[in-house]
Amino acid sequence: MSTETRIREVGLRLFAEQGYEATPLSAIAREVGIRTPSLYNHFVSKEALFLGLVEEVEAEMLEVVEHSLTGGAGVEQRLQNLLQACSDFIFDSGRGVFYKRFLLFPPPSLSQPLRQISRDSETAIDALLESAFQEGIAQGVLRNDLEKNDFISMTYCVIDGLFSESFLYDRVTFNQRLASIRRVYWAGIVAR
Repeated sequence: MSTETRIREVGLRLFAEQGYEATPLSAIAREVGIRTPSLYNHFVSKEALFLGLVEEVEAEMLEVVEHSLTGGAGVEQRLQNLLQACSDFIFDSGRGVFYKRFLLFPPPSLSQPLRQISRDSETAIDALLESAFQEGIAQGVLRNDLEKNDFISMTYCVIDGLFSESFLYDRVTFNQRLASIRRVYWAGIVAR
């Protein structure tokens, strides 16, 4: 494994566990087994390392959403897959924790670039959700009185709610709640 890859792995874990402000580059370097100045051979700054990790994890989340919402399954199954895949992602002990931390507790000094990264990701997710919505309407699977923006907003609220639930419950309890949430979500959007 390359030194840069190791720096990314250790940095992600420490940023997830301790937060941006509480993670000095010296701690990352120590765990990687290099001296702090050697980090600068790979990243120009702590900010660059952190933002690079944010972009990487956002891209992975986008990939999770894209994989869930595209493919041969019907719209209902793809939306169910989306809820499950997002839940699996946020429960991941490394990337999911990092994702939750930078979204909920962004370092104030990096709020602008973090907002832009999130907006770019959300724009791509919006397009995927809109495509699923249009397909569901065309096939008569989704309620024809459902507005696209309402569908997208509701889907985000469900995912964000699951995100919050992941802080409160162990995985077994969370999965029980997820099953209930899926039923109610589907009942709210399915054509009658």
